[in-house]
Amino acid sequence: MDKLKRSKNRALAAAIILTVLLVAGIPAIPLGFTSGYIAVGIVGIVFTVIGFYGCPISWTAYANYAPLMRVVYAIEKEGLRTVPELSAHLRRSEKDVTAAISKAIDKMYLENYLFDGKTLTPNKKSAAATKIFPSKCPSCGAPLPPAASQSNHIRCPYCDTTINRFN
Repeated sequence: MDKLKRSKNRALAAAIILTVLLVAGIPAIPLGFTSGYIAVGIVGIVFTVIGFYGCPISWTAYANYAPLMRVVYAIEKEGLRTVPELSAHLRRSEKDVTAAISKAIDKMYLENYLFDGKTLTPNKKSAAATKIFPSKCPSCGAPLPPAASQSNHIRCPYCDTTINRFN
């Protein structure tokens, strides 16, 4: 839940910054050009364009965290573990709940849970066993071979990059 909150806060900060750029850029255009400060006018144009296009996108991205946070909260804090339970509790379709759970797992907001499409089960492996390697090389994107269980690193056979276990 902490990782999800941090992502949501970053999205909020980006939305606020882009809003400020939009609001600051609009008066900077006429003030810069009428008073002879061409650079201020150009910066005003850049801020306005970035804010104009970035503002709605960033606020929409921020708003998309609310339903995801609600699903993760229901799973972690309220102990709901099946899609039908979550769907009834959250008053959302099972398709939406399944998509939210899959997204939370993909983004690693829900760690230590296994999802079979209908039920979430806590993964009771030890802390050492939960440290896993990625399935693709972070450098070149090639698929990685399986690693020995005692190994703390693996080498990509394509680009020769050494990858350490994720924490």
